[in-house]
Amino acid sequence: MAVRDRATIAGELLAAESTSSIRTTVRATLLMLLLALLAGVMAYQAPPQGRVAIGWPGDRLFVGVSPGLGQAPVERGDLFADELTPDSPTGRSRWTRERAVLVLPNVGAGSALQLTIVAQGWPASVGVQPTVSVFIDEVLVGNFVPTPHWEAYSFSVPGIVHQHDNLTITLQSSATLTDERDPRPKGVRLAEIRIASNQESALFLPPAWPAVALLGWNAVLLAVLLARLRLSQAQVYILTTLGISIAAIGLAGARIWMAAILNVAMIGLLALNVLVYRQPLLTFIRRLVQHYAHGRILGYGLVTVALVCFGYVLFHVFHWMTAVGIRLFWQIFPDSLLLALLGTALLALILNNGRTGLPRLSDALVDWLATRYGARLVLGLFAVIWLGFEATVIAALPYVGHADYSDNAIVARNLVRGRGWVVDYISQFYYLYDSVTRPQETWPLLQPVWIAPFFALFGPTAWAAKIPNFIFDVILLVLLYNIGSWLWDRRVGVTAAIIVLTNYLFFRLSIYVTNDLAFVVFSLAATAALLRSHTDAGKRWQWLIVSAICTGLMMLQKPSGAMFALGMGLWQLTILLNHLRPIPTWQQRWQRLRTELTPIVVWSLIALFILSPYLVRNMILFGKPVYSTESYDAWVLDYRGVSGDAWAEIYRVFAPEWGGPGLPNRSWILRWGFDATITKFETQVRELRAYLMPAWPGAPDPIAALFSHDAQKNILTSLGAWLALTGFLAAIAYRRNWMSLIGFTYTPYILFMLTYWRTNEERYWVALIPWLALLASWIIWAGYDRLAAIGDRRWAPLGLILALTAIVTIVAASQADIADKVRNEPRIWQQDLAAYEWLRANTPPDAVIMTRLPWQVNWHTERPAVMIPNTDDRELLLHIAHHYGAKYLVLENQMRVKGDVGRLLAPLMDHANQPGMIIDGFELLYASPTPDFRAFIYRIPTSK
Repeated sequence: MAVRDRATIAGELLAAESTSSIRTTVRATLLMLLLALLAGVMAYQAPPQGRVAIGWPGDRLFVGVSPGLGQAPVERGDLFADELTPDSPTGRSRWTRERAVLVLPNVGAGSALQLTIVAQGWPASVGVQPTVSVFIDEVLVGNFVPTPHWEAYSFSVPGIVHQHDNLTITLQSSATLTDERDPRPKGVRLAEIRIASNQESALFLPPAWPAVALLGWNAVLLAVLLARLRLSQAQVYILTTLGISIAAIGLAGARIWMAAILNVAMIGLLALNVLVYRQPLLTFIRRLVQHYAHGRILGYGLVTVALVCFGYVLFHVFHWMTAVGIRLFWQIFPDSLLLALLGTALLALILNNGRTGLPRLSDALVDWLATRYGARLVLGLFAVIWLGFEATVIAALPYVGHADYSDNAIVARNLVRGRGWVVDYISQFYYLYDSVTRPQETWPLLQPVWIAPFFALFGPTAWAAKIPNFIFDVILLVLLYNIGSWLWDRRVGVTAAIIVLTNYLFFRLSIYVTNDLAFVVFSLAATAALLRSHTDAGKRWQWLIVSAICTGLMMLQKPSGAMFALGMGLWQLTILLNHLRPIPTWQQRWQRLRTELTPIVVWSLIALFILSPYLVRNMILFGKPVYSTESYDAWVLDYRGVSGDAWAEIYRVFAPEWGGPGLPNRSWILRWGFDATITKFETQVRELRAYLMPAWPGAPDPIAALFSHDAQKNILTSLGAWLALTGFLAAIAYRRNWMSLIGFTYTPYILFMLTYWRTNEERYWVALIPWLALLASWIIWAGYDRLAAIGDRRWAPLGLILALTAIVTIVAASQADIADKVRNEPRIWQQDLAAYEWLRANTPPDAVIMTRLPWQVNWHTERPAVMIPNTDDRELLLHIAHHYGAKYLVLENQMRVKGDVGRLLAPLMDHANQPGMIIDGFELLYASPTPDFRAFIYRIPTSK
């Protein structure tokens, strides 16, 4: 038999085997579907029953929840947040409003039910109680008057009343309760809802078909998932049948829970199927892209899109010409006429070269930018112009920034003066300190080290504290250029560097004394060097050591960088496991393991050695290797919302010696309530999505949930976010090794921020901006290359125009924020700086100042300071002031006190107050000489 014949027969046999396998899988899936449908119908023959503990996890599957006080939550029937309720039978409860709606899904229609509500009325001191009417599917089934004690109220629900699959329970209160300390309109407090059958078994109970369909769909998804895991046909049958049985038993014994859980299970199984089938899905997408990446149809489509974009650009140009250009033309007339004639002549000369004139010029410009000389020249000119602009801004700003920014400068000043790592202020009240001078605890050690040499050379000035920023800006510029050139080409490197440094967030990092700029540099270098160590075999160890050093410095710059290091280590271990998997024998695996594990161990040890001074210092001073008051803030921040009053919660008095509740810890999640925890997590997810994902107004609901709700929050601007997302999707298919490292590196950090800390501050995500800028720059120039290749390069000029427009649009989007910082922020600081000058001139050097901004006060006045505690207790505030020896109270214009203490001190912040006045015992010594936006300085009363 010929070789060709054998190959043909083998192909036919393989095709037949594949077809047979598909048929077997389809038959098995259909069988599981039929079994699931039958099991669902049989489960509904059991009488309905179940209970919901109100206020415990899972009850939000059945009730709506809202903290709002308007009419909309009343119309929806939302309940208030869950609360710890020691006297409740379940330990927790929720207050209803005037109207409350509870929906028990897929109970099944037509069954007579017994409904039991466990509720409590208003406190006994109120006297009268409301009457609560109970409706089932809008039909009244009874009333009850609650008591101050917990009682169970039962109601019979005839089958004729309950004619829908879902059981909708509505509670209508005749009145609501409010008071000064709790303005919520409260109806009745609920602890539990129970249902049970109220009739003898019928011959046949109609099932809730949506739930049966969900059970069938879950069975199909489970069978498909198990088939992908290389299990035998028998194992797939057994495990799928087991899953169907568990769900059916759940429908029979705990129907209201299982009916709700089926929706959640479907989403989870879909996600798992996408995960396990990711390889064929990616292969299909890659082939689809490759199939449509060639041919005239794609070319015509790209040209059409490009022309539409070009028309959009022209529209804005003409709009600018109409609004600004014509006025400018007449302002410089007649010179403007000569410039217009010259421009027209040059354009005519270019066009006169014919079809190849503009395309040739466009290609020449782009090719020149791709050369080493051209790229470095553009990068150098940009660096001189931009850093020169930043230098002029910094020279005019007589401040270093807020909170930890000032903290960095203060520690550096104390280091130069030989005082060590100490500060002279109290910023929170977790502990009772003996004096205002204490070891610096919250922020990491490295940033003050960069500042100290320049303080030693030029003195502790605001501009000297920012000199390290220029150094890190230059390093970042060079890093981005080299990474972009290595991964793609020089055009990408230059473009990414320009986009990043002109970004408004990086401008802020340059004009303030932050930890984040150096952190970005070290994290970027550590990640890139680690990837290089796996792609450059000849210099693997050199790149690995560079990565380890940068990783250690990254963690020393910001301890949260340990999450990056964790992800990088997991990436290396994953590659090691992939290398071990195909090795047949354990002996060979062990040999390979020892060989490839050594670099990972060396990398880890070097990074930990560099981090060790921080760990040793913390052990000596605080008894913990990693210590920060933020470990307490994490259990307070955002659990009360994101308002200014909510933020002030971390400045409450927690020290038990002053009557505080003690140090916050993870058990406080129960204190705040499950709703608060869920809301905090939802807020973090929403804000992270807003920073990274582009906005898509008008998108369908399931898709819109994936995109930003506010394009103004995109950290790479709106257009940059779209380009970066496109680049991310392309990199999954064509830069998988690089994307896997980025994914592993940032995932632990993202999870850490979502679950433990918080995401709703842009500077926490600046480390992602360089990678987003690289992706966006790649897409910009890939778009140019693809468009220029169409039609014998005749569309190259259009591609160049759009590429430059995209770059200018991204850069320009940050300029409004930058202009606002340069133009308006100094005026905001002006009143406070004048007040600080008054303190320097009129108070002794050891005078302790009570203020909302102890960091700034200490930096500008060199006086000890203590935070104003967030309390409504005047006696406690004065007691704390006297304990730390505070003589003066400063109420700044830049950041007013909020929360309880804001209301307590409100009379002291009246703009009508004048020096010499005594208000509540506080003598006004200084007030800004302005009609509004005033700062005040008071003498604190010596007695309570």
